[in-house]
Amino acid sequence: MIGVYFSGTGNTKHCVEKFMRAYGPAEDIISTEAENAIREISKHPEIIIGYPVQFSNIPKILQNFVADNSYLWRGKKVFIIATMGLFSGDGAGILARLLGKHGAIIIGGLHLKMPDSIGDEKALKRTLVVHKI
Repeated sequence: MIGVYFSGTGNTKHCVEKFMRAYGPAEDIISTEAENAIREISKHPEIIIGYPVQFSNIPKILQNFVADNSYLWRGKKVFIIATMGLFSGDGAGILARLLGKHGAIIIGGLHLKMPDSIGDEKALKRTLVVHKI
């Protein structure tokens, strides 16, 4: 099994790492932007793939990576992790359908709402809730 991620801030990478540690013995974790990503992905029958939802869609860089390497996904078992800020749109479902068109077997998906770390739009700001014990 390999963990694959596209992450601009490191948040999605962190989520994939944590998921893989909980799922079983941590194996390879690699960015889609790494030079050897295609070679490493091709070695594994099971893939955990994570990405941040952008504008209720898959980031264009990840869309291109999947489409440009369409042969890579045939027969692979894929679990999808979609990280999001305010809302996900269809989150993991969008990538699931795209990978399915290229022959991947989707074994599950997870939507993770991330804390607001960067945002200049009031709609994205949430009030800090402190729980007293």
